[in-house]
Amino acid sequence: KVQQTVIADMREFRSELPSLIHRRGIDIEPITLEVGDYILTPDICVERKSVSDLIGSLNNGRLYTQCISMSRYYKRPILLIEFDPNKSFSLTARSSIHQEISVSDITSKVTLLTLHFPRLRILWCPSPHATAELFEELKQNRPQPDAATAMAVMADRKST
Repeated sequence: KVQQTVIADMREFRSELPSLIHRRGIDIEPITLEVGDYILTPDICVERKSVSDLIGSLNNGRLYTQCISMSRYYKRPILLIEFDPNKSFSLTARSSIHQEISVSDITSKVTLLTLHFPRLRILWCPSPHATAELFEELKQNRPQPDAATAMAVMADRKST
């Protein structure tokens, strides 16, 4: 039986997800990734966002750039949005009411992402535990990611 491996961006180790994945018997390979937060297979790249990250990165355009890079290098780019089921779920940022972010605006931007990036899958998870389980399922019967290949992937730089 092949040992399952997930490549995780070093910055993800501030969260509990890498240890939850490891507890499922999957090796974690920490690397500084330019594209994505997790590489599950040679084809599957995951960008993980909290709801507040999602709103921020939609508004500053960073998510669009991240989706360009993911779609360029991976056949199955995934935007994973992790929400807290104990909090009322809303696509408005409670802390930034003064910015007048409307739900319809955020929803429109997410819709535009799916139109611009037809291969992009948007997955919602209620907790890091659910995410770890989902990652295990997505990896089943698929080849393992290669660290050298993942490190060689460079993000698209906006020309200045």
